[in-house]
This record gives sequence, structure tokens and C-alpha cells, in this order.
Amino acid sequence: MKEQLSTKQQERNEKKKKKLAALANIIQMNDRDRIQEAEEQLAKRKLSEHDEGLGEGEQQEDDGFVTVCSKKRKPRNRLTIMMADSSSSETTVAAAAASDAATSDAGETGSGSGSGSGCDEPEIKRSRNHSAGGDNNTLDNGDLTLTQEQYKSLATELRRRKRELESVPAVNLRDMGRRAHLEVPQDARTPIFLADIQHLLMSALIGKKSPCVPDRWCSAEKFQSLSHSVVLILEGLSLYHYLSHESQFQATNRIFETKLEMVMPPQDEGKIIDTIAQIPLTNVQAQKLINEHGSLESAMELNKDPTLFVKAIFPMEPQQSARATGLHADDKFPRTKLLLSALQMVDEGYPIPLQGELQERFKSYKLTKATYAPVTDCSPMFGVDCEMCRTITGANELTRISIVDEQYRTVYETLVRPVNRITDYLTQYSGITADIMQSVTKTLKDVQREVSELLPPDAILVGQSLNSDLNAMRMMHPYVIDTSVCFNISGVRKRKSKLKFLAKTFLQESIQENEDGHDSIEDSRATLKLVKMKLANSIEFGDEILTQRKRIHDVIRATCGDGLTNNLLAHATKRDKRTAIVTVGDLQPRLKEVIQKAEEAAATVSKDALKSVHVHEVACSKEAVRKVNEIALENSLTIANLLVPEQDFVMEKAERSAAKLDKYIERIWNTVAHNGLFLVLMGGSAECQKGVAKIAIKRLANGNVPQSPILSTIKSTPT
Repeated sequence: MKEQLSTKQQERNEKKKKKLAALANIIQMNDRDRIQEAEEQLAKRKLSEHDEGLGEGEQQEDDGFVTVCSKKRKPRNRLTIMMADSSSSETTVAAAAASDAATSDAGETGSGSGSGSGCDEPEIKRSRNHSAGGDNNTLDNGDLTLTQEQYKSLATELRRRKRELESVPAVNLRDMGRRAHLEVPQDARTPIFLADIQHLLMSALIGKKSPCVPDRWCSAEKFQSLSHSVVLILEGLSLYHYLSHESQFQATNRIFETKLEMVMPPQDEGKIIDTIAQIPLTNVQAQKLINEHGSLESAMELNKDPTLFVKAIFPMEPQQSARATGLHADDKFPRTKLLLSALQMVDEGYPIPLQGELQERFKSYKLTKATYAPVTDCSPMFGVDCEMCRTITGANELTRISIVDEQYRTVYETLVRPVNRITDYLTQYSGITADIMQSVTKTLKDVQREVSELLPPDAILVGQSLNSDLNAMRMMHPYVIDTSVCFNISGVRKRKSKLKFLAKTFLQESIQENEDGHDSIEDSRATLKLVKMKLANSIEFGDEILTQRKRIHDVIRATCGDGLTNNLLAHATKRDKRTAIVTVGDLQPRLKEVIQKAEEAAATVSKDALKSVHVHEVACSKEAVRKVNEIALENSLTIANLLVPEQDFVMEKAERSAAKLDKYIERIWNTVAHNGLFLVLMGGSAECQKGVAKIAIKRLANGNVPQSPILSTIKSTPT
């Protein structure tokens, strides 16, 4: 038997119904405001045209008076449903009658109102009620009643509308992203990296649990609401091609507002799709990486190639015969995995010859070598530390430099005479005094020449916050291991520990305790010892962030067993996370290896598991676009790789080829679903390695949003 509601409970339910009805009225008013404003503007335009068409002979005689016609919009009661035809005379009469009736009813039922005619209500209030459109749709205590079914439907509808408004995915550029925008002048533009796009895709696929997030350059908001992602790669189309024929990309420019310059890997290092596909393509593959490496973070650190984009920025030697491969005898994992990537070097403030604002800032810096050899897992490491003094310019300038090899032998050590006069020797840190510097004659140029002669072309420099040392040396180097990055005991990536504390914690050595200042040889040895200790253990050693991640996964695995996938990729389990790859021609060997790993991971879970990565090899670009249109809505991620031949952009063919690519982009965009992420990557060419990344999220127009049937029902409810 249904429990009888008390009087207060019934009153509360009635108040809730009235509040919901009021919200419904507001929604209807918002929908009609746009219609009413458009009608008023049209009426004003017609009136002005009519007035302009009147001749002087058609005007009435001047009787000394001026007639003023006011078209002022009437005020509106905020709880009143505005009808589309409220300007008609019939609606006005009905509104006045309904308002009078409502006022009369209120006077008869109100306590202490001695008259049933509503005369106790002030005239100005009655006038305001009439002018506010108080027709028979006005929300009043006796005008609107909701059935229980209508009440439930309305509450459900309002919750749905609220979720829609709160779950709109977006990509908002941060400062680094805004610097890469094509609207920024070229000399002030700092491009993003292909790895940045990779991180954006990982966030779209894996969500908040992604080990790599694009926070460096953008804010990925509400990505759990993305319907799917489509990536179109145009191999062979560079920034130069796009800017030279931008007028032919009419649809592309209309679709995309976010257009960023991007650093691409060298042409001989493989295709863009090979790099993009390094992300875990399926949930099962991500789970297998966790099982192998303890966490996705560790897996990504071990699977990345930090030198990929460094090779595109620094001058490299021509490819030679295969060099020594395999791990160093003392290492348990490749030492190249500890190298800073080009992206990390930019974030950490390292001098790097990256075109744009950074190139202008470091134009006076020297390279440590004219050209560099590819780094290997056996490349030699050198510890570097510098001491500086403050000069009359207000900046710190190099006064001492020490370099030690892997056997901790000092291979270079010298004092340096700064270019400018020293104002503060910073003795408590540098150990430098006026007496020490009195007889020093070696200059910065001498040091730069000698360091360049000393270091081999594949040398790996090791140091604590080595960016400060390289800036003091006014030199740039591509292969760097920074102990302040690969060691982290705070659990916060941006919060770094001092070298003195790291040496005490891991080496049980006390350094920097000399009252006369730091010893640069001692510091450079300490950094080398720390790195060699990490290489003798694991990628997580000394990194509290990676250690915590692994510890969490171990606990979940022990307590939840097979439930780890659901905990790790909570949003991904709500739908099938399949991936499709469409490529013109045969699949590249590297990509085949990536797909094979994904399928092997799926097979370890279930032999009957559906194929999670579908590959479609087609004959031409037109067929590839058609295939993408067929399958895009069936997959969480669709990657299409189109080849743009170099001959397509010769003088007589360039405009026609650009217009054809523009049509391809528009066709795929028309297939993308509501809240779908669409990326177009123009991958550079042999002549110009600069690429372009275009990003857009599709949203339905307001006019395509279906009208709620419950709101229509409430509107037509008789009073």
C-alpha cells in the first residue's frame, strides 16, 4: 500500500513542480526570444524603408504638433511564456482577460483583501502585469498543473539538458599552443611537436588515466564526451604548400579555427602514422603494457624515441653503416630512454635552435659540434657542471667549467674570464674569489672551441638542471640527461630536488658542504653516479611519480584481479574501443609491428576476442576517403594516411591538387559525428619539414537540437 504523504510533503512536491514548470517556461522563453528579436528587427527595417519612401507631398500638413511613435519593446515577466504571435490583437485581448481573471481570483482567495474585483492591487502593478504579457500562459498558482507523469518526464528532460550543457568537449589553447598558431608572425612563432598531437589523441582514447596529457600546449576539456576521433594524415604536404595555396582550402579554413605549426620527424625516419600509432591502440594493449612495465607511464618512457625530433632540429651526419647496438655492459635498460626529448628541452628552458622565437633568442649560441652522429645505447656519457659569477649586466656569466667521463676522471677543467666586469663573485656558491680570477685569461670563445674539440659527435651530457650550464656556456647540444628530471622524490613533476639532497638520499654521499663554495668536479661526478645507478636498476628508480603509478596498479591487481581494466579505463569500457587504419598502398613494416602487438594483446585475453584494429589498404586517395566515410562512426579512432606526390604541387597542378585535397577534408568532416574530434596533419615534405596541425570538434547547430515533447505538452496544457 502506498504511503500517505503528509501535508508538508505535499506542499514541497507542489513547490518542486512549480519550480520545474518555471524552468520549462524559461527554456521556452529563451527559444522564442531569438524569433521575437528577428521579427522586431524585420519590422523596424520595413518601417524605415517605408518612411524613406514617403515623399514630402504625401506628408500631412504641419499643425504645430509632432507625433511620436514608440516601438519600444515591452518588458516581460521572467516567468511568462512568450508566444510567437504575441503581437496579434487577439493574443493581446486574451492576455488582458486572463490577467484580469487571475487578479480577480487572487483577490477572492487572498486573506484580508476585502474586495473580489482585485482593486486592492495597485494600478501600476496591474499595468505592469498587462504590459508584461500576462496572458493565459502566465505561471500562476491556479493556472498550471502537472500530472505525476509530466513531472517525472520534465525532471528527466531538464537533467538531460543540463548534462548536455555540462559535457561539451573542447580544446582550449594555452600559451604554448597560442604561440604556434599560424596567425602569429613566423619570426615569433614557436611550433608544437608531433608528440603533442600524440598526447592529445591519447587523452581522447584513454581519458583522464592517460600517462601523457597535452597540458603543455592546450587544455582538453570534457574529452570523455567525445563520440569518436578521426585523424587525416597528408604525407608530403608541408606548411609551405598550404600557405602558398591557402585560398584553395576554402572548406578547410571554414572548418578549422585552430591551425598550428608543427615540427615533423625527418623524412628518412619513417612515416607520421608510425609515430602516431605508438599510442596504445586498444584497451587490451594498454592493459598488456601495464602488466609488462608496471604502468602505462613506464611503458611510454621505454617505448619512446627521444631523439626523433632532435634529429630534425640539430644538424646530423649522413646515414652511415650500422653502428654498435645493444645495451652498455653496466645498464639494465637503454640509456637513450633517459635523454630529454626536444619537447622536454623546450619546456625545461634548454637552448635549442628551433625556428621562431627560440631561434632568435639563441642566435649567438654555438653548437657543441658542427654535425652530430646518431646516439646509441653505448654512446659515452660526460658529467658537466659550471660555476657562474654576476657581472655588470645583471646576468650570471661562466667563470669555471668541469667535465668528467664515465670513469669519473676529469677530462676538462678551467677558469674563464667573463666578457663583462664581475660585480658579485657569489663565492658561497661558486667558490670563486677575486684572487682566483686575477690571473685568468681564458675567454668564453676559447672554452667553446676546446669543448667542441673534446666531445665526440654522439656524446651524452649529464648534469643537474643542465640548461643553466649550457646557457652559461652559450652552447647547444642535442643529447642531454638531466638528473633534476629523471630523479623525482616529491611526486610532483615540476617540484625538483637539489643535487645535494639526491646525493645524500641515493648515494649516501655528502656534497656541497665546503664553506668556500661548491666544487664543480664533485657535482659533475655526483650527477654521473646518480644516472649510472638508475641505469643499473630500472626506469622507475628514483622517480616517485612512476613508482607511485606502479604501486597503485600492483595494489589494484592484487585486490581486484581482472577488474583492473575497468578501473584504469573507466570511460573506455562504456563502448567498443576499436581502431581503424586506412592507408594508400601497402602497410609500412613499423606499423605492422605496432598492430601485431595490439592483436597479440587481445589474444592473451580471449582467443575469441573480436579484432580490435582493422586495416584497410586501398589503391588511391579517393578510395581512402570513401572508406573513411563508411567506417568512421564504427570506430573510436580512425586514422587515414594519404600520400601527396611531389609532382602534384608543381606550378600547373598545384591549385587543382589543393582544391582536391580541400574536398577530401570537407567530405570527411561531413561524416564526423556530433562531438567528434577531427585532426588534419599536414606532414611536411623533403624540401620543407614544417607541418601543420588542424583541430576541430564538431557540434550540431542549435537548430538541429530536437525540441523536448514534454515542454510542448506543458505549453499546450489548458488552464
